[in-house]
Amino acid sequence: MFSPTRISTIRKSKGVSQEVLAEQSGVSLRTIQRVEQGDTMPRGYTLQALAAALEVPLEAFRAEPEVTPEHAPTPVQAAAPEPQVVAPAPASVLRPDPQFLQLLNLSALSFLVFPLLNLVVPWVLWRKHRHDTEQAAEVGRRVLGFQILWQVLCFLSYGLAAVAQLWAHLYQVVLPNLFVWVFIISYLLNLAVVCYNGWKLRRGHLDIYPFRL
Repeated sequence: MFSPTRISTIRKSKGVSQEVLAEQSGVSLRTIQRVEQGDTMPRGYTLQALAAALEVPLEAFRAEPEVTPEHAPTPVQAAAPEPQVVAPAPASVLRPDPQFLQLLNLSALSFLVFPLLNLVVPWVLWRKHRHDTEQAAEVGRRVLGFQILWQVLCFLSYGLAAVAQLWAHLYQVVLPNLFVWVFIISYLLNLAVVCYNGWKLRRGHLDIYPFRL
């Protein structure tokens, strides 16, 4: 039977965070957290995906059998030298960098310079540092998820504004500067949300951008 402690121990010995393991294995971050806490019994596919991502055999996740008193080793057996187990060499250790997480979040403000840069700049930073900076993988996904959602809503808003302008033209109704107002409101909304989540990051909260794709 698998051991949640073994999974957590192997992951930490390799210097892999839960976020990076989720990305490399294809298993959701929430599932990995529940598995390591012993809150859920993973299926065979999940265990195989985690073992492949950590580069260990599936048997490494099995709990070590407990030694009962009646099967306790004799003094001769106890004196026998135990084979040395060479621990796997740890992978690159993720370094904490709160300043980079702030930069990753604030890079979305590049939409103020040119449209769609709010997707390109965070994506480049995320791709470059997701494997060497702690929490960068998860924060990057959250930032990009919200920016994609905002971009889609902007396109829908401009489409609705175009329909409203057509309706106003047919019925001779004046809608002054409708596209300008849509532009201003959408940009101010994105600016406010990015700044608010930057404030949350400074306070150490990583549960940013609850609404995202």
